[in-house]
Amino acid sequence: MTDATTYDTDVPSGESPAECPYCGRPLESEKLLVLHEGIDHWERLDDARREEFRATYTDESDDLRTFRLKLLGLLVVVYFAFLFAYSVVMEDPLAAAFVGFGAIPEARAWPDSLR
Repeated sequence: MTDATTYDTDVPSGESPAECPYCGRPLESEKLLVLHEGIDHWERLDDARREEFRATYTDESDDLRTFRLKLLGLLVVVYFAFLFAYSVVMEDPLAAAFVGFGAIPEARAWPDSLR
């Protein structure tokens, strides 16, 4: 019985997938191939390919850091948008700001008609 593993790979039309020379796994791009080789086949790589992996890994880490910072910024914007919407609905912007920063308990911020 053979252990043939199949991989699902989305390759843009008109391009052929990069294939790992060590395990035959198809990858979508040369960048992903370099990362795969560095992670799964480190001991087989020559010095030039290891340096290429280090550079690619650093670039990928920088891209992920940028993505996380953008996502954090978006989260802050969404938080304050909901806080502003809450203050408009409650017709007391100051109470919403104090609740948002924990200065007063939430129960005191609700108008008497909604308690």
